[in-house]
Amino acid sequence: MSDEPSVLSRTTVIFDRDGTLLDFYEMFHRFIVDLHRTEGVVPPPSAELLGLEYWQSIVSGRLSVGSVVVRDQVDDVVYRYMQHGRLYTGTVRAVRELAAAGVRLALVSGWVGTEATERLLIDNGVRCAFRDLATRDDLPAENAGFSDEECKVFLARRSLERVGHRRGDPLVVVGDSPADVALGRALDALVIGVRTGNGTRLLTGDCTPDLLVDSAADAADAVLSGVRRPV
Repeated sequence: MSDEPSVLSRTTVIFDRDGTLLDFYEMFHRFIVDLHRTEGVVPPPSAELLGLEYWQSIVSGRLSVGSVVVRDQVDDVVYRYMQHGRLYTGTVRAVRELAAAGVRLALVSGWVGTEATERLLIDNGVRCAFRDLATRDDLPAENAGFSDEECKVFLARRSLERVGHRRGDPLVVVGDSPADVALGRALDALVIGVRTGNGTRLLTGDCTPDLLVDSAADAADAVLSGVRRPV
């Protein structure tokens, strides 16, 4: 019998959080509706609230509700509304199977909410599946000005060190956004895009992942089946 570790036990998978593992739309919807109610303003229809253009108006600082610039309070979505979030269907099963196979798992988010994410994973019985968890909350103060993309690369590299990933070991990044594709390219990883969250944007040019699947559960199945990075 060979003493060589299996390919899966040498593999590291970095999962994005929002839109990949976590369906945050109910969190976001409640935050926006509550903000409108507090400011005495009627919110727009749900279809508009959940659209990409609406989100972009928030992060750009263009959107105000009454006297509030929404970007200034948007972190409350994670800090105060995480209890209304849910893991996508199949996620619990998928991460447990990956961990049971010896795959090193890390969750990295360019947004805030390390403690809230910890609670979510504990409540769903999967915190122990992840060897590392990091969000923007964990950035050193001197790096506070990092963009989301810079933040994810920094945190992901640190997570790789923490989980014991070695150069040459198989590495997979799973996410729903162009920033996740960029992270995978920066790490020279196989990039699996998911169609949940903002995944419909992962279709062309530099935003094209190596593999596009329906969900994080399908991405896990691909890893377990031995999918490899194209040469």
